[in-house]
Amino acid sequence: MPYYLVTQTSLVEGADEVEAARKVLAKLKSDSAVRFTVKHDEETIRQVTVANVPAWGAAQPTAQDPRSSPKRIQQDIVLEASGVNQADANVSKRPVLSARSVILGLSLFAAGVTAGLVIMALFDRTHG
Repeated sequence: MPYYLVTQTSLVEGADEVEAARKVLAKLKSDSAVRFTVKHDEETIRQVTVANVPAWGAAQPTAQDPRSSPKRIQQDIVLEASGVNQADANVSKRPVLSARSVILGLSLFAAGVTAGLVIMALFDRTHG
């Protein structure tokens, strides 16, 4: 499963960093939708608007204003907040290899090395 850099930027006035952060948090909680920039790699950047609805509600599409950028930007996704939260709960973990898989892989590798050595030995006898 790929990783994404998800950012939300707000310019807000505040007496200090804590007050500014609290204002942004309150705004994020009260807005009906929140816009994020989601970066997969240097060339794939998407503007994603996530509807801020309770888990029992339905997402309402929101208007998206186009932005120009030298990089490719796609603006076409509206998600439910509950769907995003569920995705966060299922963060991919590194797959665990079973002992059987490891033994099978090592056996196939050893068989390939052995076959290669036998072919090399036969080739050396005929041309040596």
